[in-house]
Amino acid sequence: MSYDLLIVGSGSAGVAAALEAASRGAKVAVIEGATLGGTCVNVGCVPSKALLRATEAFHKAGHHPFEGIQTQANRVHLAEVIQQKDALVGHLRQEKYAEVLKAAGVPVIGGQARFLDRETLEVDGLVHQAKHYVLATGATPTMPPIPGLAESRPWTYIQALSPDIQPKTLLVIGGGAIGLELAQAYARLGTKVTVLEATPYLLPTEDPELSTLLRGYLEAEGVEFHTGLKVEKVVRNGEFQIHTDSRVYRGERLLVSTGRKPRTEGLALEVAGVALGARGEIRVDEYLQTTNARIYAAGDGAGLPQYVYVAAQAGRVAARNVLGSKEDLDLKAVPRVTFTDPALATVGLSEEEARKQYGSGIRVARLPLEQLPKALVQHNPQGIFKLVVDGEGTVLGLSILAPEAGDALQEAVLAVKFGLNYQDLIETFHPYLTLAEGIRLVAQALDTELRLLSCCA
Repeated sequence: MSYDLLIVGSGSAGVAAALEAASRGAKVAVIEGATLGGTCVNVGCVPSKALLRATEAFHKAGHHPFEGIQTQANRVHLAEVIQQKDALVGHLRQEKYAEVLKAAGVPVIGGQARFLDRETLEVDGLVHQAKHYVLATGATPTMPPIPGLAESRPWTYIQALSPDIQPKTLLVIGGGAIGLELAQAYARLGTKVTVLEATPYLLPTEDPELSTLLRGYLEAEGVEFHTGLKVEKVVRNGEFQIHTDSRVYRGERLLVSTGRKPRTEGLALEVAGVALGARGEIRVDEYLQTTNARIYAAGDGAGLPQYVYVAAQAGRVAARNVLGSKEDLDLKAVPRVTFTDPALATVGLSEEEARKQYGSGIRVARLPLEQLPKALVQHNPQGIFKLVVDGEGTVLGLSILAPEAGDALQEAVLAVKFGLNYQDLIETFHPYLTLAEGIRLVAQALDTELRLLSCCA
């Protein structure tokens, strides 16, 4: 059969591309060799946040700051938690992927795809041709080349989201977002968790000031951290033993959370004339076109920032360009959220990044949550707002460490995207006793001492 567009991969990038192209009258099909829906709905965002919410509910039943309120955290039936999480995943996979594609008139072709030449694709022995292709193959967990690690059969985040047991002790290699989220989740269930990170700071791509604060909050919940160390080998003899340059760490289970790599193997991209980059990603230009003019790529497989919303937007842009547009993917204001409690949400430049680009001509303001009315009435002052502007007052970046920080970030995303001035934030109405009010207050803190600001004036 011939198509206007064949899409390899049914995750967010692939489905977004399919819906965009179909809405414009193109004849489209999606090819999927594994499970419909890709990473986010199956083994990523949806199940991980469902698990985090469950463990948060258990934790807060036994830990809250209000006098005169008595609650109790009883036993955890982990199998039931996992069952509910899996039911949600199955529901969303059917409703938001299978049924949406069907309603759009987009068939799903099951099987493994590989190119036969620059113009032809084979799927499990059947040949398909299209005017254009979009590769949306996603990414897969990496396993660093540590002696003995692969042989020890550790968990990746995929196994950690559907555990066979709740371990009494858990070792985590990697102090990035996924590692910290799962470390806190298991710690709140009662597992003794130890996190090992090679760099000096947790969340090495985030502002060290905020990541240090977050580390302290997680340590207060019992998570143990060791940073700036090198793992030399892993041995599994009943228990896992991690040998570092300083000592040996032992645990019942080991979670490796050191990133994800583009999934491109098996596609025979070399036959199609599609070049790969140094990290194995599909090389694309500003229009998401590969080195084969008929083939575009989107999402994690194209080496883009690994967020579901970036993948979806890239899929839409790729589909438009396939059909004749010349639109680039604007990555100026990509938000990032680490869904710990408190969460860390960031957009734009950190203080360190801004100083590298702008020198001493930047201004920085901080708003500890002790100065935020909502945090006071909730008796939960853990966190901080941090705003960075240039010499003219243009918003360069904002970081929020607070419960539900991601829900308050969008105003800052727009500010960075459209080059707003911090005075614009001050003059915009912010509802009292909300987390979003912190954005106005931290902007005011650029010119006024926090102790001189009224709580509601």
